[in-house]
Amino acid sequence: MLGLFVAENVQAITIPALPVIPSSIAVAHPALVTKREALLTERKALYKQTADHNKLCSAVEAGSSAEASCTSAYAPLEKLITSHVVASEEFISLLAGYVEALEKYIKPMNALAKRLKWSVDEQARLDKALNKLDFDRDPKATNELIRSTWKDVLARGQGEEFARAASKGDGPGFPGPSAGEQTFNQDCAIFALANAASLPYGVVAARATKLLREGGWRPASERANPQAVIERSGLMGGEVVMLAEAFGQVEVVSKANFAKTLKEGRPVMISVVPNGADLRGAGHEVVLTKTFKHGGETWYEMMDSNQSALRRLYLSSKELNTMLKENGVAYHKEDGTAYRPESKTTPRLLRNGDNNNGHPVSSK
Repeated sequence: MLGLFVAENVQAITIPALPVIPSSIAVAHPALVTKREALLTERKALYKQTADHNKLCSAVEAGSSAEASCTSAYAPLEKLITSHVVASEEFISLLAGYVEALEKYIKPMNALAKRLKWSVDEQARLDKALNKLDFDRDPKATNELIRSTWKDVLARGQGEEFARAASKGDGPGFPGPSAGEQTFNQDCAIFALANAASLPYGVVAARATKLLREGGWRPASERANPQAVIERSGLMGGEVVMLAEAFGQVEVVSKANFAKTLKEGRPVMISVVPNGADLRGAGHEVVLTKTFKHGGETWYEMMDSNQSALRRLYLSSKELNTMLKENGVAYHKEDGTAYRPESKTTPRLLRNGDNNNGHPVSSK
């Protein structure tokens, strides 16, 4: 509580306490630690400024030059304290979100990986990626701007100029065969991982249903019918990460490292605001397959399951930044041509049923 005094007028501003950052969150988000330290330093300085102000202004004579000086000094100091309170509340809200994710999703997912007897390395990669997954959205992007950006990307089509530039770029390129085109279900994450990893849709869908059924982070009603969850609402970011590690080696990368990751031969799955643009709605999972230079700017080749199975989309880094929602999910490859899952996770082809998209799926 900081009390600012101006003559006989007493006002107090409550500064909320800064909670301690759990160690796992601190390791995954060092910027959060830096922010807390900066707030504590700023807070210490504000306490001193307030104490000095109150010492000088708690008993000044009405109408005197001292009162005028105190009144003049009060407003900017109050503004600094108010700004600090806002920044502190933002920090607390952000940390609360990380803590909620840790308790609600990360711990249960790590527990499932342990029950499934994943190796120590696999469990460590999963934990690191889950903690690192975060929103990475441009705060200036609006629904109107995103819709306009999608319109430009789709209108660009398969232009030869971009196709030639992309062919000279870096990255694994379009996988084959494609998992197909998404229809009316919300299973874009299954398509994205199937395409990124060059796996049949049914293989990825079967593993996803198994993880959802056996995990403890979804309500019992959803665990009982995981295929319906996938089709009606889709996968959450943490589930995409865990599913990816189930087939290979996962890493969460920031947008600043998308091009570098593609140059290393790894496709990058990203969550974007879908065509139609509702920032408050669920994201749409797509795959970046190449990076290249055009007009002095970094561009990307993108695979979108909402489009024709073999249609390449081209977008600039600026356009990508506009529609991006979260960090990217990348996969380690075992060779320089196509992704191959780790040998122990290679599943059998599924033949005992079809989902609404006509792709084989199993309750395995």
